[in-house]
Amino acid sequence: MLTQAQIDALKTSLQANFDKGLVNTPSNWAKVAQLMKSTSKNTTYAWLTQWPSFRKWVGSRLHKAIAEKAYTVFNDKYEATIDVQRTDIEDDDFGHYANSATGHGKAAVRLMDELIFGALLAGWSTNCYDDQFFFDTDHPVYANTDGTGAVTATSNIQAGAGAPWYLFSDAAPALFLQERVPPQLEAMGAGTSNYFENDVFSFGGRWRGAAAYGFWQCCYGSKATLNATNFDDLYNRMLAQTGDGGVKLGTVPTLLVCGPTNRVAAETLLAKEMIGNGESNTNYKRVDLLVTPWVA
Repeated sequence: MLTQAQIDALKTSLQANFDKGLVNTPSNWAKVAQLMKSTSKNTTYAWLTQWPSFRKWVGSRLHKAIAEKAYTVFNDKYEATIDVQRTDIEDDDFGHYANSATGHGKAAVRLMDELIFGALLAGWSTNCYDDQFFFDTDHPVYANTDGTGAVTATSNIQAGAGAPWYLFSDAAPALFLQERVPPQLEAMGAGTSNYFENDVFSFGGRWRGAAAYGFWQCCYGSKATLNATNFDDLYNRMLAQTGDGGVKLGTVPTLLVCGPTNRVAAETLLAKEMIGNGESNTNYKRVDLLVTPWVA
């Protein structure tokens, strides 16, 4: 039988390397999404129907009713398993599993990128809190600040048929990484059937959560050619955006996100001080740039 000291040494080694993978792996999701802790099997985002804003207090308070149709996102489970041969533990020869454990920690971070940018790509055909696609031409904006009155259809897209690119504002979160259980590494005990039948000691990485859509007003999407004309159009539309009751939302674009296909065009647009004819580039460093393989 394996000694407890041998098992503890294995656990310590794998856990340390799993944690190293978590900490040392760069990620992009936090640049476009906000972490939302979940405390049950799902999280409801009914409050998204109310853009946070103050007004001059005249008379009684203005009570905004939360929309009855709630946007609820259920948490999913994700796993990754490491099997360590019992003979390697017996021979104190499990150092080579360190890379595997580190890789599983890295994979947990990549999962978060996959979920957030996967939701971004799916936003052209997936509903958000107002029952419209996240990227759509007819998001409802109401005449009155309390969410009543005539409805004006508002678009956060630019039509086209090319590779998508996106403008984000940090005025409010456009996406959420909903996390029920943070990444963890668990061990299967020595008395289990897997240990007896297959002569392996198993460790399992685990995470619970999901990606969720936030305020569509803070993310505009385009499939048009990424050039100065289309960038300026989308930038100005987001800048001039108003909410219920004509309230200015202050959605100043701060980040352009694109995939490898648009990298050169994005760098030409934002990273060059001078344009081809020797004139100053008015969009030089106007917003930050994130080129990510997850937007393909």
